[in-house]
Amino acid sequence: MADVRKICPESLPCRLSYSRKTSFQGKLFILLCILKVDTGGATTHWVVTEDGKIQQQVDSPLNLKHPLDVVIFMRQETRVNYLKKLEKQLVAQKIHIEENEDRDTGLEQRHYKEDADCVMAKVPLGDLDLYDGTYISLESKDISPEDFVDSLSALPPDLEKPDCAVFELPYSIHAFQHLRGVQERANLTSPLLSKEDPIFSSLSHKLGRSVDDVGHRIHHGLLRNSSSWVLYNMASFYWRMKNEPQRAVDCVVRALHFSPREHKDVALVNMANILHRAHFSADAAILAHAALDLTSDLFTSHYTLGNIYAMLGEYNHSVLCYEQALQAQPGFEQALRRKHAVLCQQKLEQRLEAQHRSLQRTLNELKEYQKQHDHYLRQQEALDKHKLLQEEQILRNIIHETQMAKEAQLGNHQMCRLGYKHRSLYCPFDLPVRYHRGDLFEHVSFVQFGEEVSVASSVALVSERNSNQTAASPQLHPSVSGDQDPAAALWGSRLDYTQDIQRMLWPQRSDCAHEYPSVPPAHLLPTFYLPPETQGLSPVATLLYGSSPPLTVALPNCGPVPQPYPALLPASIDWPLEEKKLPDPSASQILQLRSGGWTLEQIGSRIAHVMKQATVPCWQTHSEAALFWRAKGNGSLALQCLRQVLSSAPPPPPPRPPHQRR
Repeated sequence: MADVRKICPESLPCRLSYSRKTSFQGKLFILLCILKVDTGGATTHWVVTEDGKIQQQVDSPLNLKHPLDVVIFMRQETRVNYLKKLEKQLVAQKIHIEENEDRDTGLEQRHYKEDADCVMAKVPLGDLDLYDGTYISLESKDISPEDFVDSLSALPPDLEKPDCAVFELPYSIHAFQHLRGVQERANLTSPLLSKEDPIFSSLSHKLGRSVDDVGHRIHHGLLRNSSSWVLYNMASFYWRMKNEPQRAVDCVVRALHFSPREHKDVALVNMANILHRAHFSADAAILAHAALDLTSDLFTSHYTLGNIYAMLGEYNHSVLCYEQALQAQPGFEQALRRKHAVLCQQKLEQRLEAQHRSLQRTLNELKEYQKQHDHYLRQQEALDKHKLLQEEQILRNIIHETQMAKEAQLGNHQMCRLGYKHRSLYCPFDLPVRYHRGDLFEHVSFVQFGEEVSVASSVALVSERNSNQTAASPQLHPSVSGDQDPAAALWGSRLDYTQDIQRMLWPQRSDCAHEYPSVPPAHLLPTFYLPPETQGLSPVATLLYGSSPPLTVALPNCGPVPQPYPALLPASIDWPLEEKKLPDPSASQILQLRSGGWTLEQIGSRIAHVMKQATVPCWQTHSEAALFWRAKGNGSLALQCLRQVLSSAPPPPPPRPPHQRR
């Protein structure tokens, strides 16, 4: 256990000293060092004017509506620093978004001009007719269509058209009647047919002078032979030229049903073209693949599949099919152009997808930026909530400057003496000063207040002392001797400070830098307690701890606080604290010293017992209870007791006139 001893007279606030490094004396020394070192941190609140005077900024966020509320001030300063950090993040985020934003609006046009496949294709894939009609001719099967129709008989005025549906056909999966396009053939439609479509060369001109003549002869041929796969294929060619996919499907299904295996490829390729033009390209791909297993005409089947896969967006399969078609028939221009057009389109879509992902990423970043910006505006609004209005700040500055001018006229000066070569200035009191420049003091490099040396870039001339102290001002000295006590100059010579207290209250900068090179953590910062006995009140410690410790265990309860408070207090007094256990060892040592070594449980029980008996003024008991809860680490209950003290403590006695002081 550390050796605790009292080092203060009864007329001074009680301080503790013990052998450990975390003594209260050391903590108070640390706090004073922090205050001395940290005073240069609030640089944004002050500004140097053209004449060298240091004053507040007119629109400073630290000019508060409640300037005495230190909690709001600290939170305001934290919020200012947070807003500066957030503003830097927003600026960096905005720069990042602008640098990475994809602004390439001419990607497609430039791709068509620069890509080698696009140049070889000459036109985009969308400008090519992917419904280009294909068929396997009957002649390639060594079949002559003229043998199946009567091409010599005269034609009547009213020509008839082949109707394949009049011949009943049983359902057959081998005829691919399960495909959706076949089942819904009554609703099939197809785009306009170009006059240059290859299907127009599928029927020989030997069959008739016109398509209608050929259709009439096919009709009569089917009347004579209703099971001819050749006539059904010819009828489907006829209806393809007429661009009527419903009737073309009726004919080609029957052609497929009656075709022998070695000739089914004619009907399969025929049906694939019909369904492809009717926008059933997936069904058409099935039929074209089935034809590949049977046909010897690989070129037509692969070329047809290339067109179908290009329409489906299966670009890799389409390119493979076009390459197979070119192997079967090298140099075929349509297949070559389509291959390059597909490659061109594939690379274009890849680049467009990459651009879309980039734009989507930029959009997400913009949404996140907007969210952060809204948060910044909310924080700025919270900052402005406690900030004084600019007009009122200007008014306060005018009033302050007027008061300073009035004090200067009344002679409230601190007389300072110039030293060696006008580079040193000696002032007798360590008091706040106003700074301004002048010809006489332009080269002053430091100012000495009593025994403390403070390096300054400008000169301390006029003291900001309260005007109501003019009559009672002590004698001002033109210089300060080496043995003069700065504390005595400030507070009067009646206080007999020891050398340790002198060093603790007035640490030198070198002492701070040597003993505490860095700011200690929060839990090592010192706390303070002002006993009621120092104000001439009755010895509360004797009344509380004069008897033996209590046997029962209880905790002091200060109860609810009456409102309003009798004095102007900061709004943060009423704020709730988070229930974080932060025991105060200094408060524990003070309580043990005042009680004579009792435990905290015994001290709490005695305070609770005295509260019930009311033998001690309630505000003094509540003050002791607040010290107890500080030692326990319960800030909320400590504040609750202090609120009771603020509500019930009597006002301080008026100060004695100067001529009655000793």
